[in-house]
Amino acid sequence: MINSSQQGGRPLAGKTTRIKQTGDRKIIVADSVTAATAQNRGDVLVCGSHCGANVGQIAAANKIGAMIGNDAGMGKNNAGIAGLAICDAHDIPAAAVASMSAVIGSGVSTYEEGKVSAVNSLAARLGVSEGMSAKYAAERFLETLAKKTTPK
Repeated sequence: MINSSQQGGRPLAGKTTRIKQTGDRKIIVADSVTAATAQNRGDVLVCGSHCGANVGQIAAANKIGAMIGNDAGMGKNNAGIAGLAICDAHDIPAAAVASMSAVIGSGVSTYEEGKVSAVNSLAARLGVSEGMSAKYAAERFLETLAKKTTPK
């Protein structure tokens, strides 16, 4: 099911696609973390964005339930995954897929083809690990989040 985030008939930051829903929690796929809105609080966001610090901050500000993005080749001082630690600090399990496994900027590629290359400590505690498919990791996150109530 496709649910475009819109205001006045114009897309804000691209469309989001609902892949699966369990209870009131969903797996949402988007090309950019900025496509997430308040309607996605507590959901699993799988996006094509890198997992840099600003992406972690955006996920925290939007109270995303869990996130999977792209490691963007890791970068100098692991800048491509700096957002994982920020997500950890905000109780958000998060993972990144290897840039060679999924197209950077494509949420669908991240979800369908991505292989996890890095996780934060919360994700690791939920059993998400390097080498796992992003699709399976998203399912793990959804199972856990579905047991929680939606944040207000």
